[in-house]
Amino acid sequence: MESTINSFRDSFDSWGYIVLFLYCMGSGYVGILAAGVLSSLEQMSLSLSILIATLGNIFGSSMLVYAVRYEKKEFAKYLSKHRRKIALMHLWLRKYGSILIFINKYLYGIKFLVPVAIGVSRYNFKKFLLLNALSCVIWASLLGSVAFYSSKFIIGLFDKYGQYSYLAVVAVFAVVLIGIIALNRFSKPKVLENE
Repeated sequence: MESTINSFRDSFDSWGYIVLFLYCMGSGYVGILAAGVLSSLEQMSLSLSILIATLGNIFGSSMLVYAVRYEKKEFAKYLSKHRRKIALMHLWLRKYGSILIFINKYLYGIKFLVPVAIGVSRYNFKKFLLLNALSCVIWASLLGSVAFYSSKFIIGLFDKYGQYSYLAVVAVFAVVLIGIIALNRFSKPKVLENE
């Protein structure tokens, strides 16, 4: 039985990093967050996870820009559905410039569209590669570290206060209730009183 567990752990160590690389090619948050949590449980290495997520994200974004730029005919039918969004990304790229490359990693709706817009535009490819690599390092380091340290903190809380687990349910219920009350109070339109 122990050999089976060790075999599973060895294959997880190998395949886990490959899955992380593939998942991060698409700028997936869940992959690096899961790797950070698993690193806090000593199932993966945090530094290796950050490196692999960074490389996967660099490769995915760069290949998307390259493919759209040099294989426009192949992508034309897919991009026609997103013309308005790509035009908006062009405007944002002109307005915000290089900052958009850094910000797009964290915005769910545009992280695919910015590389596509850069691929369609005349944006300097070498400049994109440099900025993209830097933004991928920051993205993977930030998300991996946040997941690692926050899960360490939560595990520490469970270890320390595990016998009071019923309080966690009460706390979650209280937070949800306070959130609902706050939303109801602040979402109602204010009626102007006649003087």
